[in-house]
Amino acid sequence: MTDETECSKATEAEEATEKAPASQVELEKRIEELESEVAQYEDRYLRAAAELRNYRKRTTDQRAQQLQYAHEQLVTALLPVLDHMELALRSADVEAQSPEEVLAGVEMIHRQLLEVLQQFDVRRVAAVGEQFDVRVHEAVERRTVEDGTVDSGEIIEEFRPGYKLHDRVLRPAQVCVCFKQEDAGEEPTDEEQD
Repeated sequence: MTDETECSKATEAEEATEKAPASQVELEKRIEELESEVAQYEDRYLRAAAELRNYRKRTTDQRAQQLQYAHEQLVTALLPVLDHMELALRSADVEAQSPEEVLAGVEMIHRQLLEVLQQFDVRRVAAVGEQFDVRVHEAVERRTVEDGTVDSGEIIEEFRPGYKLHDRVLRPAQVCVCFKQEDAGEEPTDEEQD
């Protein structure tokens, strides 16, 4: 039995050695396959990364170009207003034009300019007769009054109009705000200051 056991052990050892090189070949083949797969994934990754860089560069360039020409529509709409202003200036030099005719031309140009601004949703901020609103008005003068015709905090005069673009204030209206004598407190009135 000992011979048989030794014989079977030797046979198993031989089979193991014969299998080992076959396993080694299979392992090497599998390693090559995996390396090839890794190379493919790496190539895909590098291509995707390059495409992403190109996309970002392209969108950055497009965004810069959009910003550069963002006002193109507005400027195009304003060109006829400029043309009419130049015509008005030339016609004002002609002695045959009366001041009323020149004024009428300037008023037409003013209306045309307001129409262009409205096309782009630029609106004038309401001021005179409105309650003072710090978000859209800038108080540059304060007057105290004693009569009951105006409410305290009401705007009684506009010095410079304010404008909004959609809901954003481009420039607040510069206004004079009215305060009643009793609301003014200890501050001196305009008459007392003189």
